[in-house]
Amino acid sequence: MKDIFKGVIIKVVSIIVVAGLIGLGGIFLYNYFTNTILGLNQHANSSNIQIVKEKLKETAELNTGSYLCTTVVTKENSKTIKGWKIPLTRKSFVISYDGTVKAGIKNLTKAEVIPSEGNVVIKLPEIEITDITIDNDSFKIMDESNNIFNSISIGDLNDAQKELKKKMKESAVEKGVLDIAKNNAETLLSEMLKSPTGDYDVKVEWK
Repeated sequence: MKDIFKGVIIKVVSIIVVAGLIGLGGIFLYNYFTNTILGLNQHANSSNIQIVKEKLKETAELNTGSYLCTTVVTKENSKTIKGWKIPLTRKSFVISYDGTVKAGIKNLTKAEVIPSEGNVVIKLPEIEITDITIDNDSFKIMDESNNIFNSISIGDLNDAQKELKKKMKESAVEKGVLDIAKNNAETLLSEMLKSPTGDYDVKVEWK
């Protein structure tokens, strides 16, 4: 009787030990595979982010909108003494130039690259005017009233060009060049930065 009872106890203990070992093995395998998978995912995310950052760095400045225009500026002045205009010293001229106003992102390296559930989110700096170029070959004098006592100088023309650029910028913004550049940037960057193998999707946002 004692032998039978002893045998039952040994079997029960054996079952408990085996069950414990199976449980511990399950926990070990779960932790191993979880950590491995998470580690692979984290590595993949890190690699994806690095790839996107490198592409942004290579591109640097991105112009996605342009506005072509012809701008006219009228300048006139007279010589003065303490605010009083000296008679017979008035001069004036009307000139025009063709120019190009570009809009886009000046520095793509300022973009934030953020992992998001296996995808990549790009937060871009705001669109701005990146360049204003005047075509010097298009220069035209439409009207001129020179004065031997106050002749038109290079300084006058330089001041006129500064005013031209200001007017070109205002006109381009009014015509919506910033909105055009923004829409084009979203489309272009989504295509340029997407994964060639489909490992991740790119979402473009703005700061």
